[in-house]
Amino acid sequence: MIYNFLAAQADGLDIAYIVVTGVLILVIVAALIAQIFVAVGYWQGNRVQNSLGLTGEEFARRLLDANGMQDVQVKKCGILRTLLFGNHYSIMKRTVYLRTFTIKKASVTSVAIAAQKAALAEMHRNGDRQMIVRGRLQGFGIFAPSLFLPLLIIGLVVDLLVIHLLVFTIVAIVIGLLFIVFSFVVTLLNIPVEKRAMVRAKEWLNASLTPEENKRIEKIFRCYMVEYVLQFIIAILRLIQLILKILSAAKR
Repeated sequence: MIYNFLAAQADGLDIAYIVVTGVLILVIVAALIAQIFVAVGYWQGNRVQNSLGLTGEEFARRLLDANGMQDVQVKKCGILRTLLFGNHYSIMKRTVYLRTFTIKKASVTSVAIAAQKAALAEMHRNGDRQMIVRGRLQGFGIFAPSLFLPLLIIGLVVDLLVIHLLVFTIVAIVIGLLFIVFSFVVTLLNIPVEKRAMVRAKEWLNASLTPEENKRIEKIFRCYMVEYVLQFIIAILRLIQLILKILSAAKR
């Protein structure tokens, strides 16, 4: 009877896992569509010359200097930074990093992205806690999910070949889950941090660009926010998926 109860619970976990996986696939598809809209908006805006005639680098520098952040640098992303982070602000380097097609182009997209990243620098200067925590954990947000499985394998190998217990496996699971939690926190903080930076950037842009240019930028920013929300939902579903997988394995 106890066996049947445990088997029924295991079956219930399997069903829940399948449902969560199905929803996850749908949200991933939605996120891919959002990324396409972001890419199209970014590309279209990057083909339109801005009315200021300033490159992304020049506009970022103007905003930083005008707001008392002369110590913040503006640099071009290297290949690795482009692949991992894209356009971003580094709290460690106190530097706004812009991609090649953003930093040297005098387009609507270039000044929009430059303003948003300069706004992140201002948030850092002002001591915005959420922005600072997000910045410090950003590396975990990229690498943490992929570290769980290697840690688990290492723990199992050590336990099977050396001490013949599950000590290292349990430790590896705990560490791996902590990494995933850190990744989840980064994804969670992306929404309020990026939104506040966009609001500040729009204040600068509204005072500098034409209404038509700002309408185009508003669409780009809106697509970015949809993408951040979908990434957060994906992170939640993956976390639930992992918990269900662990519980299902434990039941068996």
